[in-house]
Amino acid sequence: MISPLLHDDPHTVGPFRVLARLGGGGMGTVYLARSAGGRTVAVKTLHSRLVSDTTLRTRFRLEADAARVIGSGHGAAVVDADPQAPTPWLATEYVLGPPLDTAVAAGGPLSEPAVRALGAALAAGLEQLHRSEVVHRDLKPSNVLVTAQGPRIIDFGIARAFGDEHLTSVGSAVGTPAFMSPEQAAGLEHAAAGDVFALAGVLVFAATGVGPFGGGAPTDLLYRVRFGEPELGRVPDALRPLLARCLAKDPAHRPSTTELRTALGAAGRAPADHGAFAELLPDALLKEIARRSDEVWREPPHRLPPPAPADAPRAEPGAAPGVSRRRLLTVAGGALLGGGLLGGGGWALFGGGGGGGGGDAPKPDAVERPKPPTALWSAALWCPDSGGEVMRVGRNLALRAGIVLCGLNAESGGATWQSNIEETYRSATDGTRIYALREADKGASLAVCEVAQTDGQLGKPLVELSAFAGKEKLNQLLCVVEGVAYLVAKAAAGGRWYLVAADLGTAKERWRAPVDGPQVENGPPALCGAVSGTRVVLCGSPSEGSKFLHLSVHDKADGRQLWQLAETFDGAPPSHLVLDDRNMYLGAQALTARRLADGELAWVFGNRRDVGDSAGEERRYGPPAVLDGVVYCTEADRGLVAVDALSGTLNWQEKGLSGRKNLRDVGVAVGRRYAYCADDKGVRAVDLKAHEAVWTYEATPVVLTADAEAGHLYVRQEKRTLALPLA
Repeated sequence: MISPLLHDDPHTVGPFRVLARLGGGGMGTVYLARSAGGRTVAVKTLHSRLVSDTTLRTRFRLEADAARVIGSGHGAAVVDADPQAPTPWLATEYVLGPPLDTAVAAGGPLSEPAVRALGAALAAGLEQLHRSEVVHRDLKPSNVLVTAQGPRIIDFGIARAFGDEHLTSVGSAVGTPAFMSPEQAAGLEHAAAGDVFALAGVLVFAATGVGPFGGGAPTDLLYRVRFGEPELGRVPDALRPLLARCLAKDPAHRPSTTELRTALGAAGRAPADHGAFAELLPDALLKEIARRSDEVWREPPHRLPPPAPADAPRAEPGAAPGVSRRRLLTVAGGALLGGGLLGGGGWALFGGGGGGGGGDAPKPDAVERPKPPTALWSAALWCPDSGGEVMRVGRNLALRAGIVLCGLNAESGGATWQSNIEETYRSATDGTRIYALREADKGASLAVCEVAQTDGQLGKPLVELSAFAGKEKLNQLLCVVEGVAYLVAKAAAGGRWYLVAADLGTAKERWRAPVDGPQVENGPPALCGAVSGTRVVLCGSPSEGSKFLHLSVHDKADGRQLWQLAETFDGAPPSHLVLDDRNMYLGAQALTARRLADGELAWVFGNRRDVGDSAGEERRYGPPAVLDGVVYCTEADRGLVAVDALSGTLNWQEKGLSGRKNLRDVGVAVGRRYAYCADDKGVRAVDLKAHEAVWTYEATPVVLTADAEAGHLYVRQEKRTLALPLA
């Protein structure tokens, strides 16, 4: 990931001209750079605050040595290094290929021949490393880059020589829990056999999209790694016995890297030359590699200016550098030596006042602020406490109004139909049609029907599920995607609850998977659910008095649970999930991104930020919104923050907000020009370029919904819903 240089980043490192940031971790920063002869490299530097730490200097030197050992055939070739410099640095070739986790997200799990070729090449790389008596100790999908010529192993930050305990004390577990060896998880010696265990976990991930021990909290993962059995049910049959041997708890029972390479290469007919590796990769992954190869040669983003002092005059919005346009140019993100996407530098420009705060220094050639728009239409409709979002259904709208579901004309706001579906969780739309569960007193079995957009009547069942109790009022219709309805329903016999996929085209059940039932009396078993790519995501209801949300992800093809966990959560539970193709985003005491692939936290934003005196009164961060790779969220009473969706770094913070109290359970709505937030003065429009509020519409919002297709912002108040122009 390419991001702009900060104002205090170096212009050169050694003989290399620094172009952009690639990422940063706990030990250092990685830059994109070029030599005088035009060679593109990745340069890793040690943080200035750490240069006096002799242990970290030694570790940095060992990282360079290990990278040299593995060489260009299996890793990123070392171009130059100076671990003794005032600021130690290491320059390697810039590898054009995504990390394995990104590759699987882009093209899906790899085929058996591709997994074999991948594993044979990685085993050969580890074999070369082990011959020099060096172990990697942190092999995981994000530390494997997938190129058209074959995989490369990177990030030797915690690699060390056999038996060397000087840098890592026995008794402390260092590494990544999901791919640790049992001995490493116990804080014991991690030798070559430990790398074999980790490699097997990487290959299970490549073949299935999830690690052998699932996801969840680090403590749970460490326990499963040490004492649990790996999940190999979805691994190709021919690979399962070999990988099971590699995942043996006893290191003595695992094959060597030579045995593993031979078994994978011979049985899998691994390509004889590097060029043939590309033939085994899916088209979507090859396109991603090609895209990264192209973008590395584009003009790098401009260096960011230093933060302006609080009393400095603010320039007009158009005078700011084009950060939003050039902020991130995604390239070979896996070439980062710190491992995968380590997060780029963020920046914030803080001014004093604006948006109703007063006290600003005058702007040169100031222009008159836009005035709040006039409502396009207004309708007297009661908004429910939860699930009050306005839904686009074809050219019109559907929304909850008190205890009924209503249809509205999107242009006029006039009512078009009404249906007596009391519970919000018993209806859903696919964007074209609207569906609902048959009334509990109309049939013994569970049925999904279409709601007529003329009179609101339920049509004949599109699918009838006789195995599930139709009279159960807590049955929930989560969503309808590509002709498949996803439900949480109670079995007619036995009382067990299931996640169910029902095909509306064939009128048959596709699959079912057991899930937890309702956690609170009269509440649904799942608060909300959605489909993202190949996964079904559930957010289950918290138990009475609990501050935990129950999150789980299932495979869309067969319903198999990929992971589940309990997430601590303060504030009103979400009525809808905020997802992109990588992460699920939640705002509460912090703003978090949790990976859909394995449930691990991708990043946490806000744990140590000063968010004002009211921070402890209620949730610090409101429900977020994500658009075009940016997560928008209100931060206590400081205003709106815009955070990079990949790295969790701050892009910018709203300026000049004072004297307002954000309504923290009301989510942000985002257009192309403005983001819209709710506070005690009304709906404020925050300019996405100027980073400050430009107008406020007086209202008391309960829900804000952006409708890009109609160009409307829907503002739902307790007793009235109105439409404003969306900019």
